[in-house]
Amino acid sequence: MRDRFVPLLVVPAGREVQGRIRFREIGSTRVRRIAGTEHTFRRRDSDIRRGGDPEELNLLFVNRGTTVVEQDGRTATLSPGDFLLYDSARPFEFRTRGALDYTILLMPKGLLGLPGGVDATCTVRPGSARDGLAGAVRHLVASLVPPERTAGDIDDALALQESLLAAVSCLVPTAPSGRPARVPVALVRALVRRHFRDPGLSPTTIAGACGVSVSHLHRVFAGEERTVAALIREERLQAAVRSLGSPSSRRESVATIGRRCGLPDPAHFSRVFHRRFGVSPREFRDRFVGARAGAPIRRRTE
Repeated sequence: MRDRFVPLLVVPAGREVQGRIRFREIGSTRVRRIAGTEHTFRRRDSDIRRGGDPEELNLLFVNRGTTVVEQDGRTATLSPGDFLLYDSARPFEFRTRGALDYTILLMPKGLLGLPGGVDATCTVRPGSARDGLAGAVRHLVASLVPPERTAGDIDDALALQESLLAAVSCLVPTAPSGRPARVPVALVRALVRRHFRDPGLSPTTIAGACGVSVSHLHRVFAGEERTVAALIREERLQAAVRSLGSPSSRRESVATIGRRCGLPDPAHFSRVFHRRFGVSPREFRDRFVGARAGAPIRRRTE
């Protein structure tokens, strides 16, 4: 616990103690998935003096069990699907009832761009992450946790961190009402980056995940360079370029690569690829195998 979080007092409810932690680093942001038997976790003044201020604001999602959280004179009882923010720089206490399962995002305060002191007013103000904007953030964060206990690597970690923190900042209440801001473009970009391989991903599914209408989602992107549909298509095509440009791509069919990149219809894959880059996927592989993988290719004429 100390290695993956901060110094704190851990008190198991019984003699039989079980638990596991899975984790991943994304830039200077950390994602943790912790599950275990019933416990009390207490961060005391002495722990803070010993461990210092981690200068992180923590976003907690409850996946299983009931937990009572106390901090800054506020108390909240959380059930599966709930979320709240807490701060390791000040004392807190978690008391679980039964087995626990949390997903926790530990975020550098300096990168969140919050007004000074707002972290002391936004802690322990629970909300529901079962749907809507908070639900979309919850599923995004959960998708970042690796299946096994390993630090892992994430492509474009800094870009993903920027999008993730921008999305999370919209969940930070600036007043006791706790109302989040509108759906941020950064959240949509992060969702596309994580889920473009799903052939069912579309503006409709993204709007549904964020709890808004498709027309509202289109209005959010009105001033952007690409529409949501074009953003999804570009992410898939750039992934296809990276795969086709790898020497190992010879071991797979073009159709298999397209399917893995969220474009399962070979004819459609070939058509949109040719429209974007001026050559078919097969022609691209024949010409560019051996070139640096991952270099974005521009179409010949715009």
